[in-house]
Amino acid sequence: MNLIVTFIFLLCFLLMFSSTFTGAGALAASVLLIISVILIILILKRNSELQKHNLKENDSEKLIIQNVKAGGVIRILNLEGFDTDLDLKCVSRNLYMEGDYSWYELKCVNADGQTFWIDIEDDDELLVSVVLKKLQAQELKFSGSLQDIDENEYGVVIYNGTSFNYIDSGDAVFYKRCDNANKEKLYYWDFQKGNKLVSVEEWQNSTGKSDMEYFYSQIINPASIIVYSISGENYE
Repeated sequence: MNLIVTFIFLLCFLLMFSSTFTGAGALAASVLLIISVILIILILKRNSELQKHNLKENDSEKLIIQNVKAGGVIRILNLEGFDTDLDLKCVSRNLYMEGDYSWYELKCVNADGQTFWIDIEDDDELLVSVVLKKLQAQELKFSGSLQDIDENEYGVVIYNGTSFNYIDSGDAVFYKRCDNANKEKLYYWDFQKGNKLVSVEEWQNSTGKSDMEYFYSQIINPASIIVYSISGENYE
C-alpha cells in the first residue's frame, strides 16, 4: 500500500514537473516519467509475487486436513455411529491419480487400534469423506452389472434398504505412501444418497485376478475436523 501511495505522489510530481518544460526538456521529462512508471510497476509486481509465494509456503504449514501426513493428529466431531468425538492419528497418506486429477486418502487409527480411512478431494471445493464401514458383497444389491452401470453412466445400488444413485466411475492408480515405486491399478464406482456414499473398488492383484472391495462412507463438513498436528513420527 505504501508503494502505491508513493507511486501516486511521484506520478503527480512528475506530471507537474514535466509541464514546466518545453521542447527537448519536455521530451526528457516524459521519458523520465515513463521509466519511473515502468520501474514502479515492476516493483509492485515483484512484491505481489513474493506475497503469493510466502502465502503458499505458509499454507503448507496450516493446521488443515489437506496438509495432514503420517504422524498427524486430528479429531472428528459428531461422526455418525460414535457417541464421542473421534481422535485419530494418521499412519500413512496415500495418493490416487486419475489422469491429471488426484485425491488423497489418510489411513488413520484410534487409541484402540481401529483403522479409519479419510478421503480428501480438493478441486473447486474441498470434499472430505470418512469410511464408516467396510461392506460385504451380499449386503449390496445393484440395478445391473457394474459393467453396464459404467457404460450407461446410470444405475442404483441398495444398501440397508436405501437406494444410492450412481455418480461416477473410472480408472485410477493408487500410490501407497505417495510413492511412485509402490503403485496399484484399480477401477472404482461411486454411488451417493445425501451425505452418504457407497463405493466399489476393483483391484488388480499380482496374479492378474481382481479383488473387490465395498465401502460405506459419510461426507463430512471440513469444519468438523480439528487438526492438532499435520505430521510426526511414522510408525506404520
